Amino acid sequence: MYVRHGQTDFNRENLWMGSIDRPLNREGRTQAANVAEELSNICIDKIYSSPLARAYETSKLIAEKQKKLPEIIILTDLRERCFGELEGKVKVRMARGDLACYSGVESEEDFVGRIEHSMESIHNDGVTLIVSHSAVFRCLVEKLGYSTRPSLVRIMNCQIVQLDR
Repeated sequence: MYVRHGQTDFNRENLWMGSIDRPLNREGRTQAANVAEELSNICIDKIYSSPLARAYETSKLIAEKQKKLPEIIILTDLRERCFGELEGKVKVRMARGDLACYSGVESEEDFVGRIEHSMESIHNDGVTLIVSHSAVFRCLVEKLGYSTRPSLVRIMNCQIVQLDR
């Protein structure tokens, strides 16, 4: 299973966040509490989380609602893509299609390699949950051949999907 972290102020304001480490806002904590409740009837064995605060906080809230506290494993390679000079600026559609033109943006090749490496580190013994970011999700679906149930190309904050390879 895969869950995108809860909302942050940057999400609400439509700003590029990337590697900027922002916590959940009030709405994000509510979203995380709701998804934790929704997942409380599924016995999750392990949660693999991005190290960024927004994902880790979401992971902790989900873990706390489990009947048996699952291990939370931080995978640094699950962090969001670095968007360099775009981070902290308002998102515009043109920038997304031409990321290589901006300084400091993590190359697509490096990003895909990092995400592929992170997925190889995940052991699917038992029920596992990945808590990460929207660009990571898009990479899994668009570049690494994962499919989702329900079928999605874009994931919302605290949305749950089943990942299949």
